[in-house]
Amino acid sequence: MRSIFFAIAALGASIVSADNIVSITSPLTGTVYTAGQPALISWIDATVSTIPAIVIAQGDPNALQPVSTIASNVDASAGSYTWNIPADFAPGTDYALELGTSPNISFTGLFTIQAGDGSSASSSASASSAVSSVASSSAVPSASSSAVVTSSSVAASSTVASSSASVASSSSSTSPSASTTPNAANKKTTALAGIMVGSVAVAMLLV
Repeated sequence: MRSIFFAIAALGASIVSADNIVSITSPLTGTVYTAGQPALISWIDATVSTIPAIVIAQGDPNALQPVSTIASNVDASAGSYTWNIPADFAPGTDYALELGTSPNISFTGLFTIQAGDGSSASSSASASSAVSSVASSSAVPSASSSAVVTSSSVAASSTVASSSASVASSSSSTSPSASTTPNAANKKTTALAGIMVGSVAVAMLLV
C-alpha cells in the first residue's frame, strides 16, 4: 500500500515539474512555410536562459514523431530563431515545433511546409499521370502505323508474285518454240519461277 502511495506521489511530482519554457508567438496554427525559404520562430516569456533544442516533428498533435533537430542550445533571451528550411524538405500539412526537452517542452500548433514551387504531393502525382497518358496515346498511333506498313509490304509482295506469275504465263503462251522444243520451254519456266521466288524473298526481307 505504501509503495502505491509513493508511486502516485512521484507521478504527481513529475507532472507538476513539466512546464512550458517559452510562449511561442510564431509559427501559429495554420502558418504556411515554403521549402528553401527562411522560417521565423519567435517566443516570449522565457523561463530558461537556454533552449536546449528546437525539434521539428510531424503527425497527430497528441503523438508527434520527431523528424529532425534544427537547432541546439539557443539563447532564449534572443526571442527568436531563423530556420532555413532545406529546399528538398518533404512537404506536409501536419508539422509542429518542439522547443526544449522532456518534460519541459513548448509546442506549436500544426503548420504547413509546401514545396519550393508551391505544389503539393498530390499535384505532382497528377502531373505524372498526365505524362503517362500522353505516352500511352503516342504509342497507339505508332502501332497502327507499323501495321499499315506491314500490310503494304505484304500487298507489295503479293503484287510482285502475281506479276511474276503473269510473265511466266505470257512467256509460255507466246513462245514460238514451245510446241517444238519442250526442253527449252521447261528451262524458261524454271527460270521464271526462280525469278518469282527471288522477288518474293526480297519483298519479305524488306518487310
